[in-house]
Amino acid sequence: MFAMLLMLSAGVSAKTYQHELGTAELSAPPKKVVSLDWVLTETLLTLDVAPQAIADVSGYQEWVSLPVLPEGVVDVGSRREPNLELLAQLKPDVILMSKHLAPAYEKLSAIAPTLVYSVYSEKKAPYQQAEVITRQLGVLFEREAKAEQVIDATRERLAQNGQRLKTAGMASHPLLIVRFIGDKHLRIHGEGSLAQNTLARMGLKSGWAHETNLWGFSSAGMEKLAPLQQASVVYFGPLDEQVQQTVFNTPLWRAMAFSREKRVYELPAIWSFGGLKAAERLSEQVTQRLLAGQQS
Repeated sequence: MFAMLLMLSAGVSAKTYQHELGTAELSAPPKKVVSLDWVLTETLLTLDVAPQAIADVSGYQEWVSLPVLPEGVVDVGSRREPNLELLAQLKPDVILMSKHLAPAYEKLSAIAPTLVYSVYSEKKAPYQQAEVITRQLGVLFEREAKAEQVIDATRERLAQNGQRLKTAGMASHPLLIVRFIGDKHLRIHGEGSLAQNTLARMGLKSGWAHETNLWGFSSAGMEKLAPLQQASVVYFGPLDEQVQQTVFNTPLWRAMAFSREKRVYELPAIWSFGGLKAAERLSEQVTQRLLAGQQS
């Protein structure tokens, strides 16, 4: 009878969590957490939740960098094809993933309760989704107050940075947020991107109004910047030195107004497909670069 009462008690205490591919039940806040998406990893760390394991540790350290991963986090393989055998050996309490890994959902769910949260989707509102997911993870890990603190602090910081630029007279030019792909092409972040969402929160204008993909960017050749040269260019670094020398010394680049007027700014490594921490870092770095006049 006592054993049955314990079972009934456990059943009553279990909580059901809604996610993008269904529901999952957990009887207690998870301790051993595996994150297969860098945005979710970033968000966990902002909530002071240290994951047991994540996908592609070295990639996170290179492309995301902050928040810093604690030492000893296990690497469970690539974000597209995590090592299922290793995951099973770790015996996690919960696995977190985005919908972009949906084909693996059933296999992952057989290992541990798997929750699916995506910042990037057809909604094309990554900043808003990042706030929603921060709250959802706050509930999951009983960090609701911390989640609200992160959301409020990020909003406040973006607004402050935008005001600093306006006060300094540095908000008159629209901004083109780009990533160079080799020396002939680039990704220009526009509608549905974290970059444009961040600029909007700062009260700044994006210089790109063309159609974008699910991730909020357009792929284009350098010549697409010619009609937009009154905008300032902010690009994600680090940029290979050879690519930099090739691009910035072409007659086309040197002729454009943003180049002649030294309105080209390099950012450090920031994950352009991140969440609230990435948005805050982008805002901070854009503000610092424009105010300091650190042109390339």
